Amino acid sequence: MKLYHIDRSGHIKEGQVVELTKNFYTSTTNNEYFKDGLSSHGLTFFLADQLNKNFAIDAIFEYERMLNYSNKLSRYQALFAFDEKGLVNFIKEKQLEDNYYKIYEIDVDDYEAHDFNLVKGWSHCTMSNFAKLYWESNNLSDNNNEVIYEYLVRLPITIGKEVTLEEIKKENNE
Repeated sequence: MKLYHIDRSGHIKEGQVVELTKNFYTSTTNNEYFKDGLSSHGLTFFLADQLNKNFAIDAIFEYERMLNYSNKLSRYQALFAFDEKGLVNFIKEKQLEDNYYKIYEIDVDDYEAHDFNLVKGWSHCTMSNFAKLYWESNNLSDNNNEVIYEYLVRLPITIGKEVTLEEIKKENNE
């Protein structure tokens, strides 16, 4: 399946093999939870000392997965991707400027699809509820929210060619 990864870090390039980082240690962890390693997202959100809503959301989603959905791929061990429609909607929703990111094609076989609209919350209670729905592959589709599928792609994966949003829109007659 062809998907698209949005690189906002500036660290991805065509032909690069993205893998899990296996050796990470801090004063508080000896890698007991993620023995196979962490993705760059996982390194940022699992190891960084951050106190904001996005980090709280990720932590609650990961603990819900660990407790009740351990058979699912961890967000801390995946590369995030979108299909064409999801990519266009994500960029529009986040109001990303085209000089802020690059888009790369990836061909994937091993992935999970979840509703990106569920990655939110304003309290522990709502975040936990959305996390449960996310891992059960439920959708938050209503009149205001079109489903944007976020694909968690199992690593390692080889990055394909760089493409533009205009090329993707043209391919899909938008």
